[in-house]
Amino acid sequence: MIRSLSPLIGSHRESLKAESRLNRYILIGAMVAALVAFSIFLMTFFGAYPLPVGERIFANNPERILGASNFFVATAIGTALKMWRTRQTRIKLLVAEAFLREDDDDTGLRLLLEPMFGTGVWKGAKVNPFEGS
Repeated sequence: MIRSLSPLIGSHRESLKAESRLNRYILIGAMVAALVAFSIFLMTFFGAYPLPVGERIFANNPERILGASNFFVATAIGTALKMWRTRQTRIKLLVAEAFLREDDDDTGLRLLLEPMFGTGVWKGAKVNPFEGS
C-alpha cells in the first residue's frame, strides 16, 4: 500500500514543477511590466508624455499609471511567495518519497501529513528529520 504512494508523489511533484515554471514566467512578466509602468509614471510626472495618448490620459492624473505599477509589483510579490511555497512543498515531497523508498514508512507519512496537521505529527515519533535527532 505505502509503495503505491511513491508514483503518486512523483507525479504530483512533476505537476508542481510545471506550475513553478508558469509562475516563473508570470514573475518575470510582472517585474518587467512594473518597471515599464513606473518609468512611464516618472516621465509623465515630469511632463514628458511617452505614449501617443499619454498626454490626454495622464496629464491630469499621472497616479493612474502608478496604480498600474503597484498592481504589477503586488503580482510579482504574490507570485514569488507562491513560488517559494511550491518549492518548499516539492522539497518535502522529494524527501518523503525518499523515506518511503527506503522503507521508513512512518517518517515518510509524517512528512506527507505535516502540512495538514502541523508539527504535532512528530510527537511520539522515533526520529524527526528536521531536528537532527
